[in-house]
Amino acid sequence: MPDLSTLQRWLQDVIMAGAADSLAPVRRSNRIAPAIRVGVYVNGYRARLVECLVKEFPILRKLVGEDVFALFARDYVELSPSHSYTLFDFGAGFAAYLERKRPAELGDIAGVPAALARIERAKAEVYRARGHERDPAPADAPFVLSLMPLLAVLRRPDTVQLLSLAYDFRDLLAAHAQGSDLPLPETTPSFLAVARAGYRVDCHHLEQWQYDWLMALADVHARQTPPTAESDPRLSSWLPEALRGGLVVAAAAA
Repeated sequence: MPDLSTLQRWLQDVIMAGAADSLAPVRRSNRIAPAIRVGVYVNGYRARLVECLVKEFPILRKLVGEDVFALFARDYVELSPSHSYTLFDFGAGFAAYLERKRPAELGDIAGVPAALARIERAKAEVYRARGHERDPAPADAPFVLSLMPLLAVLRRPDTVQLLSLAYDFRDLLAAHAQGSDLPLPETTPSFLAVARAGYRVDCHHLEQWQYDWLMALADVHARQTPPTAESDPRLSSWLPEALRGGLVVAAAAA
């Protein structure tokens, strides 16, 4: 019988590979065959990873159905075994996997699962990001407007992710929130901000100028500074909403 550390490494290799070339380290039993005993750990590991995906991508699972999602998940587990100390990292590559697997013969609609997975992964990451819920909150719109001449004091926090998508998921996300059947999204470019405010994660649909402004605001290497209220009056009416939704924060509160 090998020492404990050798046996642990052997079992880990078997679990990761999904099968064993030799079952010699397993003690014989008259009740359960060695392959079945080892299989309990192999199957349990994969079932736990599939469970992580089910919990992280519930909207995608509802859209494609349990059986199709299970096929996606099991294949992803086989191709992308976890290598992190935390299972939270496991779903990070799921959207990219779905994009690689999209069947070309289905046309544009085949990209919907990957795009929806990007939204759900962004929601998970935003939920865990360091936020500003305990910082003093700006009082009201006049306070925000007073900052307009000094836009450099505003920034995009870590609790915001911006997505440029090939589909408009507005109706689908609204239907999910209402517990209704999910419609397929319209194939049209859209811009989305996934943001957390008051410990609540929401999806904000943006116009392109809003998306571009938020992107420029966060890019310290941008060649051009973000527009100000003087150069783009639309900011005057939208910025209070953006602040309330957590899309921007005052640097003094960071």
